[in-house]
Amino acid sequence: MEFDFEAAARGTQRSHDLVVVTTGRLPGVRLQRLLAGLARSLDLAHSRRPVTVVVVGDLSASGRSELERHARVLHVGSTDPSEMEVERAIAVLLPLELPPVVTLEGNDPLEEVLTTLGPGQDTDEQVTLVRAAIGGADDVRAALRDYVNDGVVSTAPEGAFDD
Repeated sequence: MEFDFEAAARGTQRSHDLVVVTTGRLPGVRLQRLLAGLARSLDLAHSRRPVTVVVVGDLSASGRSELERHARVLHVGSTDPSEMEVERAIAVLLPLELPPVVTLEGNDPLEEVLTTLGPGQDTDEQVTLVRAAIGGADDVRAALRDYVNDGVVSTAPEGAFDD
């Protein structure tokens, strides 16, 4: 079937989303019908692929609510967005970029943690990392993993990341 969206892409590897992009070119009711038709077509094809619609431009609260009945909605507010605005709006679809891994052969974990954190106010998280650094690099990794998992569990109660 053909659908009248500005662009479409399917995820690979970790994300299996079907992502469709639309602008203010389509009237809200027409967009809702297109998205409902797409969702229904995927259901009939027994697709397990989730649908995400990226709306570039104006989107009312009621329009968003109607679209969310059929897909995850990501909104880029500007009609002429910068690359950073688009990346911010669709961040959940992009791979997580982690800083490069540096092997700290023979370096003191406590000194490395203190250098990385820098001067400033001591937060509970910083104190936890400094205390973990006393035990060594493996303890720091475990403390960081626990910190990330706590954030994931608070926003996604279905579970934490594996070790």
